[in-house]
Amino acid sequence: MRLIIDTDIGTDVDDLWTLAMLPGLSHASLEAVTVVYGNTELRARLASVALSVMGIDAPVYSGCEHTMSGKAVMWAGHEGLNVDGLPNAQYAAGDAVDVLIERAAIEPGSLDIVAIGPLTNIAAAILRDPAFAANVRHLTLMGGEFTRGWPEHNFSSDAAATEIVLRSGMSMTIMPLNQTLRVMIDQSDTRRIADVHPIGALMADQAQRFWTWLAARTTLATGSSSAAHDPAALLTLFEPSLFTFTPMTIDAFESGESGEFDGRIRGTAETASLISVVTDMNAQAVHEAFLRVLGCS
Repeated sequence: MRLIIDTDIGTDVDDLWTLAMLPGLSHASLEAVTVVYGNTELRARLASVALSVMGIDAPVYSGCEHTMSGKAVMWAGHEGLNVDGLPNAQYAAGDAVDVLIERAAIEPGSLDIVAIGPLTNIAAAILRDPAFAANVRHLTLMGGEFTRGWPEHNFSSDAAATEIVLRSGMSMTIMPLNQTLRVMIDQSDTRRIADVHPIGALMADQAQRFWTWLAARTTLATGSSSAAHDPAALLTLFEPSLFTFTPMTIDAFESGESGEFDGRIRGTAETASLISVVTDMNAQAVHEAFLRVLGCS
């Protein structure tokens, strides 16, 4: 499988967890990592460090720093802290959006993109090249929320980009927040991962930094666990039997107080739709698959 991962690695640890899964996915051929949202230079260096330690020879490209909507970037402050080699890490020259377009045009219909951050890079590629949407075989998104009306982070961080992507006509799968919250990774899991994975210690360290920040931000957080949002999205490609997919039209966009689309979505089941939404999954099996892919028995 030709694969590009588009990520805002560095804040929520789940992006790092997702890259860490790649050595355990034998059918994945990672062509590039593209980074988006805020300090993309730092994010690119962080992705490069992770890939290098794992022995993965794939280029990392810096992408869009600013949102199309004009919404300010959310920056936690722990991004990149305590990452050995970060200041000297190298990433590839070139624009991530151009790379997405160019790679999709090679053997059209053979490239999968997994977008696990705000959708600015993907939307920019759609606008820059009219053929891009058709050239991508499938787009897998972690984003949205379908049960509580919550403004999920990836979709709401750049609502203008989200709307462009959802209306693009691309074949896509949405892994929403209401499903990913069912798969929690805790300290017992990170200890197991640290014992067996090349970047296991880094993942455990970055997880605790994120958990501490999250606990100070919301009363719902425990300070010792968080959801495997992005890993669950990646697993839909490689272990689809663990998930239930429902074709939907995204037919109602919830508006915020300003009256503009703010990233909240609803869907209606529609057999002919090119957009599939994960509407159920075997949460325990997804948790086990995540640990197994990372090398935990």
